[in-house]
Amino acid sequence: MRFKRLKLENIEELRRYFERNTCRLCDCTIGGTFMWRDYFETEYEIEDHILYLKVNYFDDGVAFPPPRGEHQGEPYEKLIAHCLAEGLPVRLCAVSRPNLDMILSRYPDARFRTDRAWSDYLYLAQDLKTLAGRRYSAQRNHIHRFERENPDWSFELMDSGNLEETKAYFAHSFEERQKDSPTYNEGNAKTFEVLNNMEAYGFVGGVLRSGGRIVGASLGEVQGDTLFAHIERADVAISGVYQKLTNMFSNAFAGDGIVYINREEDDGDEGLRKAKLAYHPHQLLDKYFVEL
Repeated sequence: MRFKRLKLENIEELRRYFERNTCRLCDCTIGGTFMWRDYFETEYEIEDHILYLKVNYFDDGVAFPPPRGEHQGEPYEKLIAHCLAEGLPVRLCAVSRPNLDMILSRYPDARFRTDRAWSDYLYLAQDLKTLAGRRYSAQRNHIHRFERENPDWSFELMDSGNLEETKAYFAHSFEERQKDSPTYNEGNAKTFEVLNNMEAYGFVGGVLRSGGRIVGASLGEVQGDTLFAHIERADVAISGVYQKLTNMFSNAFAGDGIVYINREEDDGDEGLRKAKLAYHPHQLLDKYFVEL
């Protein structure tokens, strides 16, 4: 196989390999794959109607996400053959639990591990849309405070009419909240790529306003029965702004046929973990690193 570097111009070529995807990991989406392609130095190859991806996976080095496509023949055997020819260890990354079970059934001696910091938070869409019941009373209280203190709030879909203002909002927000984190900085950089290529990415987005100015914005994509929230930013000085933004984004884009909302991982950040757990996830989706 001859892998080549993944570029934004390849997004239409690869889209069909993601459209019938049943994996609910954010890593399995076309948006997640392209947003992080530079960070992971992603390369790709298509052979026998199967998409193979090759990445530089953190400290583990070269690894391969599970092949995608019709799975004619034996894609894992082709990966093994490629690694042997290149002198590489056979390592798989971002493997979902169902894929792990399938791999172990074929390769029972495979070694695997997971990291809690990279588990995706999967919620029932109906829960985040309604926030019904006693367990969501804290979120409702935060929203009521936001509405009380910002009586002129509004939420609108992201479109050409507010796109430049949204870019300016993100630029100001990133400048105010800088972190010494490669993943944080890469996410910020790719936010602007998404905003400049909304149609290519196929993303949906919305902005929350108070006093006419943007105080929060979210972007994501729909794949199968799941809405993926890839990008979210709000003014933390405003009480209840994140709760209101999450609820409005969920109601705007988790329409008919959407059962789940994936709000991605917490990166091991204790504050973020507490905030995500407070929404009572339906399931934590573990991601496995596998050595064959």
